[in-house]
Amino acid sequence: MTIRTAFPSWPHYDRALRDTVATLTEGQLAAVPGPDRWPLWATIGHIGCQRVSSFCGLLGEPGADETPYPNALWECPGDEDLEHVLDADQLVTGLDTSFAIVERCLDDWTFEMLGETVRHDFDGDIWEHTRGWVLQRSLAHDVSHCTEINEALTTAGLPQINLWREGD
Repeated sequence: MTIRTAFPSWPHYDRALRDTVATLTEGQLAAVPGPDRWPLWATIGHIGCQRVSSFCGLLGEPGADETPYPNALWECPGDEDLEHVLDADQLVTGLDTSFAIVERCLDDWTFEMLGETVRHDFDGDIWEHTRGWVLQRSLAHDVSHCTEINEALTTAGLPQINLWREGD
């Protein structure tokens, strides 16, 4: 049995995010929700990039080259790049291609694999976590940023990412 059964809502969360992002204008994506915060485009790009960073960079899964974030461990919107503004189409592509990696893992990984420890050396800074920890962190990261985006959308009088009604 694969792990997909333990994460039934994640595909819905991704779909709700990407469908909302697809409707945003350049001006809406440029909105900065508050002091010391990134514009929405950077936060959304960061979500896709961090998926690639986690699954491909940390866990060694294939697929980074099929995304806009082939060097995700070191170059992500928001974190390292606030200069190259991304539009809605580019952001949707980043979400779609990065979530394809997540989908493959949900379908291929077994529950036994979640306990496997992975180790990564960031120039002497050693990270050691289980696959399960990285997977759970990635889901929490997605949801955390969706709530941040929803805060900005609400302030602008725009519809929120609806994480609560599956099938909409």
